[in-house]
Parts: sequence; structure tokens; C-alpha cells
Amino acid sequence: MNRITEPDETELAFSRLFPKIVLASRSENRRKLMECGGSTVYQLPMETKEERKGKTAEETVLNIARAKMEAYLTSDKKIPTLPALTADTLVLFSGSLIGKAGTEKEAKERIKSFSGKKQSVITASLLYLPDDGISEIVDTADVWFKKLSDEEIDAYIATGDWIEAAGSYRLQRNGWSIVERIDGDWTTVVGLPMKKIIENMNGKKHLNHICY
Repeated sequence: MNRITEPDETELAFSRLFPKIVLASRSENRRKLMECGGSTVYQLPMETKEERKGKTAEETVLNIARAKMEAYLTSDKKIPTLPALTADTLVLFSGSLIGKAGTEKEAKERIKSFSGKKQSVITASLLYLPDDGISEIVDTADVWFKKLSDEEIDAYIATGDWIEAAGSYRLQRNGWSIVERIDGDWTTVVGLPMKKIIENMNGKKHLNHICY
């Protein structure tokens, strides 16, 4: 696929809705995604145990995002006048949920297993609005990998993109070079389903006073 050109219309539309927002997560990708469109992001990471509990992949990812939001809303760091987001992303591949690789060797094995195949990236997000409470948003995008040689895999791993990345790759950096195509929203793959969040905002009270 081609390199992602930023900011795109989705990021710009998001920033118009959320000129200021809290990100209750330590994710650099999610913060940069929102900042690229122009949002001012107050990043307040929450310490939670990311336990994989749920009857489905979607429920599992959603439960992790819920735990982060619960931690934020009960924290003394909470900024009650601002909207807030939490999120979590996992990859569903060959019937298994995959998160972040712990070692370079593990990341290389994962990318090799993805070669020439499809995976589903599931991102769940909780959106807190001061006047509307909490909304839960889940989105899935299918990612098709190119057929990769060992040399191409080694070159990609050497970029360091795999570190702290669900699935061991990052589209915004060098991941676009090993991906053939995406069926769905690319921001969902990065870790924040912006299109679904924007759709969720239709009719919300927040729209009446978006300039904080």
C-alpha cells in the first residue's frame, strides 16, 4: 500500500469535534493520530491490568478499554470538563488474539507468519463526554500482508517498529511498506477508530459546545 499522507480528512474532522481531549493511555500512536489533525491532547496514562477476558474477541478488547476508562474516571487526574478516550487494540490471526511482542525474535516470527495472509485488527474505544456519559465503540479492519522475503522481514524488524506495537508493526512509520491493502478504516489499525467515533457523535450534546 502507499504511504499514509497525514493529516487526512478523518483526522481533521476528529480535531474539529475534539479541539481538546484527554487520552487515558500511554499510546504514542493514538496521541500522534489525534495531534496530527490539530487536537490538543492531554495524555494521562492509567495503570491497569490488561486481562484478556471475554467470550468473543470484540468483548475481550472492549473489557480492556473499559478497565482503562474506569481507572481514569476514578482517578484524581480526571479533568471533568473535557472529553476523554481510552482504547485497546488486538490482532485476530488464525483464531488467536495477538498483542505486543516481547522480543525481537517473537516480532520477527509474527511478521513471518503474517506474510501473504490476512489478519483482523480489532480496536475498542470508550468515549467519555461530560454531558453525555460514556459510549462504547468497537471496529474491525482487515489487513492483508504482502508476500515477504526473509530479507524484507529482517529489514522491517531492524526499523524497531515492532516495539510496543500490537501485531508488531506500525502503519504510520514503515508498516505501510509490508502491507498490501486494508479493508476498513486505517485509523482502527493504528489504534483509534476515528470514523466510528465521529459517527457516534451525531446528535450528542457535545456538538453544541465543541470549543472548550
